Amino acid sequence: MKFSFVVTAYNIEDYIGPCLDSLAPCLRPGDQLIVVDDGSGDGTCDEILNRLACLEGRGIELCPIFLGANTHGGVGIPANVALTEVRGEALFFVDGDDLMEAAGFLAARQTYEARPSDLLIANYRVYDAGCDRYMPPADQPLWTRGAAVRDPEARRHLALQMIGVPWRKIYRTDFLRAAGLRFPEGDFFYEDNPFHWQACLAAGDIRFLDRSVCAHRVGRVGQTMAAHGIELTAFFDHYETILSLLPDGGYRPDALRWLLENMAWHIERLDPGAHWIYALRAQETLSAVPEADWQALRHDPVALRAWGVARVLAAGDLAAVISGWQGQAVMRRLADLEGRLQHLSDEMHRQQQTLGTVNHWMDGQRALQEFRALKAMARSGLGGPKDAE
Repeated sequence: MKFSFVVTAYNIEDYIGPCLDSLAPCLRPGDQLIVVDDGSGDGTCDEILNRLACLEGRGIELCPIFLGANTHGGVGIPANVALTEVRGEALFFVDGDDLMEAAGFLAARQTYEARPSDLLIANYRVYDAGCDRYMPPADQPLWTRGAAVRDPEARRHLALQMIGVPWRKIYRTDFLRAAGLRFPEGDFFYEDNPFHWQACLAAGDIRFLDRSVCAHRVGRVGQTMAAHGIELTAFFDHYETILSLLPDGGYRPDALRWLLENMAWHIERLDPGAHWIYALRAQETLSAVPEADWQALRHDPVALRAWGVARVLAAGDLAAVISGWQGQAVMRRLADLEGRLQHLSDEMHRQQQTLGTVNHWMDGQRALQEFRALKAMARSGLGGPKDAE
């Protein structure tokens, strides 16, 4: 079975090379590799060409695409450009700064080829480069249910609860084309979320495999996931887009759960300067949520992380919410300062210990020199030879 791999890149010259190197063991003769550069201004394009040159002669269909200028928003336009070039029976997206885990991906590929489906969702790991450690994704607990779910609708509900990134899924190409699926395009980010909902709602057969197919990098400078400001209001636009996709009366609580889960993540990171704009946008969207949707999530542990705040925002009491956010922001800053002070204190203690060791060594050297001088004087006085240096 021919697979098409789509890699998107923008200003990641330090990461695209290792990414493509990690993808190489996943490629088989006959596969197609599409790499789209979204108008990078650094050395990303050169790195792409260097790595593709290493794949020549392996029977891989190489399709580099270099957009002349950076497009609006995030990955939406580059991904859609790539979709027009896909020739494989199955499609897999790769984030240009991630690292593929070949053993896990090849297991997913084998599972898919044995029984193709519209959509196969695999697992992944999170790699925090700042502290050089790997972690499970936030939706890891859902995998305890993955193997046991048999009903197609139950599988769909489970898929909709999973993190909606495209680079953990194998898509059947004919399914994507028949459903007319494309990423939303606009001056916003996180467009993979509506695409995830479109795919899950349209898929007739969704399967799961609890194997990590890649390590997703977090904490990189310039990364969309590092956003802290008003760009996070895009989630309210995406929620409204998702609502427009839903069949009458279905999946509305699932959509609200998705929004509340993301709001809980936003609230922990939102810059104080974005509080009012974010709150106003939230109130505009949440005030239109039917009471039945709220009550459906009254005891959902994931939704409850932001359920109370969202209810207050929906009621229009923005000042109370923002006052709470400001207090939390002050506490986070104090905690950060306390951590920095502790680090400085520890560093000063280490330096003092080092300085003490150096002083002790210098005292020893002076004592040794004095001993040698006295010994030399003593020998000289006794008529004996001096110590050789």
